[in-house]
Amino acid sequence: MRKIDVIVGVRPDFIIAAALNTSAQDFSESLDIRYIHTGQHYDPELSHDHIKQLDLEPIHSYLDISPIQGIGTLASIMVAYENQLRTDPPETVMVLGNSDSALACAQVASRYKLPIAHIDSGTRSQELGLIEEQNDMLIDRLSTFHFTSSEEDVINLIKEGYDNRSMIEIGNLRSDAVFMNLGHAEDSTVLDRYGLDSGSYTIVTVHHDHNLYARDFMVSLFTMLEGLSEQLRVYVVLHPKTALVLEEMPEIMLETTDNLQFIPSQNYHDMLKLLKNAALVITDSQGLQEETSILGVQCLTLGLACNRPVTLSRGTNTLVGVDIASIREKILAIMEGDRIDGIPIPGWDGKASQRLLKFISEIG
Repeated sequence: MRKIDVIVGVRPDFIIAAALNTSAQDFSESLDIRYIHTGQHYDPELSHDHIKQLDLEPIHSYLDISPIQGIGTLASIMVAYENQLRTDPPETVMVLGNSDSALACAQVASRYKLPIAHIDSGTRSQELGLIEEQNDMLIDRLSTFHFTSSEEDVINLIKEGYDNRSMIEIGNLRSDAVFMNLGHAEDSTVLDRYGLDSGSYTIVTVHHDHNLYARDFMVSLFTMLEGLSEQLRVYVVLHPKTALVLEEMPEIMLETTDNLQFIPSQNYHDMLKLLKNAALVITDSQGLQEETSILGVQCLTLGLACNRPVTLSRGTNTLVGVDIASIREKILAIMEGDRIDGIPIPGWDGKASQRLLKFISEIG
């Protein structure tokens, strides 16, 4: 039986790993899948609440890392995971996406000459200044198996000189999570809790550093949203990091009105229901870019680059930059009916985890 460490550390990891965990029941005789929680996201609403709701248990190991930020997070995770490997080594290490947890554990696995499977390999925004882009590229360099979610990702890897024998196009595990949880999301009472009707509101999230720490942009964005709330219902979902950063920006007044609400991070079922019934989602989240395209909901991505370009070419996503006047104009255009229909993205069919585990189970 092959031992596989699946590294989880941030909210998107728990969502994807839970879908993987469901499919893994069909491979229990050949694969011993162990979930290693790095502790990168430790806020209950981003970690424990999702693990419990999505039944991602048991967690094989919780790494003991120091509560520090920046490069210190990478170093602390690397030291902790090395200690884990010394006493309880796997045969393969699987990393999901482009988090610091994924990069840190991939570096350790590489030093120990363990095969590394990178899920969402080849994803590129073509903007090297983004931390997520740097992480994706570094993880790919360390990886043995490159599991891609779209044809575009395969092309990116070929352009960068990777051996096509290492590339396995399996589709998008996020689609598995969406389809597995839609029924639970329908049972959510979140719309009633906030007094919302389907199609009557806009969801906004901002939490990536390139936007969050651009003070002038953030002030202008929230000023614009406040003005738009005279015409639209706007619900800003505050990531814990966003809430902390906004506390240092007194220019931004988080004052709620009937049409402008600031709400905390939601559990996955509640957030999925909010997304499915939104008229529009404004975000810088890769996960929300994916989920809106899967659900057919209009999405505007804030920033100069999109780390899920296939949602622009085939999905319901539009990259709107950082010019506030242009963003406002696009919001109003969508509300007046200027919408993107999108087309089905191959492999985003809810069966990616089955294809992934079948391949892993057949490795000699």
